Amino acid sequence: MRRAHGRTATTRIALISAGTAAVLGLGGITAGSAAATGTPAPDRTAAPTSAAPAAAPAPAGQQVLSTFTVAYPAAPYRTHNIARAVELINGAVVEQGDSWSLNRAVGERTEANGFVDGIMINDGRYVKAPGGGISAVATTMYNAMFFAGLKPLEHGAHSFYIERYPEGREATVAWGTLDLRWQNDSGHPVTIRATSTPTSVTVTLLGTKQYDEVRATKGPRTHVTPPVKRTVTGPTCEPQTPLEGFDVSVDRVFVRGGYEVGRETFRTHYTPRDEIVCAPESPTATPGTPTPSTGTTPAESGPASAPSASAPASPSALVSPSASPSASSSAS
Repeated sequence: MRRAHGRTATTRIALISAGTAAVLGLGGITAGSAAATGTPAPDRTAAPTSAAPAAAPAPAGQQVLSTFTVAYPAAPYRTHNIARAVELINGAVVEQGDSWSLNRAVGERTEANGFVDGIMINDGRYVKAPGGGISAVATTMYNAMFFAGLKPLEHGAHSFYIERYPEGREATVAWGTLDLRWQNDSGHPVTIRATSTPTSVTVTLLGTKQYDEVRATKGPRTHVTPPVKRTVTGPTCEPQTPLEGFDVSVDRVFVRGGYEVGRETFRTHYTPRDEIVCAPESPTATPGTPTPSTGTTPAESGPASAPSASAPASPSALVSPSASPSASSSAS
């Protein structure tokens, strides 16, 4: 019986370097992070249950383990980058015991690799940077993995919450610092199918079912923190609507034969999303540097504001201790 991975998760979070946290816009070890704990872990070696009717055509002998879709506002950069990422991951087969990495599968988000500039999060605010939009793919894959009952190895939340993703159940990536990785511990090969449209991306995982159902339950927001208002100058500034920071817990519940056979808890911390007002540069201002602003702005529940679209939703930050802080942004 596999033990829940909470101990490992907590240890990895504690080992995030200050440089890595700053690069990811985490504002500290705990910002945008999550820990995972578990009660009686699922028995990964038990015989698979009978198959439910497949929701989509599957290769011979494989069932639909899970399928998940993330919707987003249409934007040329987002549509292009997501379609390129989907092209690179679709059709991959992950053998039993092997791990899958988004950064390894997709590669660096450069023009040479087929990606264009978009909107990302850096230092707690939206900026223009290469490869924007890839977090929609990361979040979709994370949820497909989550509901397939596979083992997460590394995943990280956005530093602040983005409304189009499920709270505590989303992921972002940053080249060289933060990856989305999971292991196929199902006992059988897993096939990845990915598709996208101008306004959505879908990931379906095919294999052999180990559970009748894998479901998620979310707790209330706690430790709510209000945002503040900041004025920013410089060509990379993007306006941003405010939203409170908070903590949230999500349980992953494994069901077999009508009984709960395991449960894992993922705890995510989001920093406040400050209101960003873009101001013209003054002769003495340093481009891209926030200027002080007094007062605070109440949190809003609407989508974040960005030039061509609002940005994304949700879970856990497990950063490998060996990661080096060479990336400046996390994909949004």
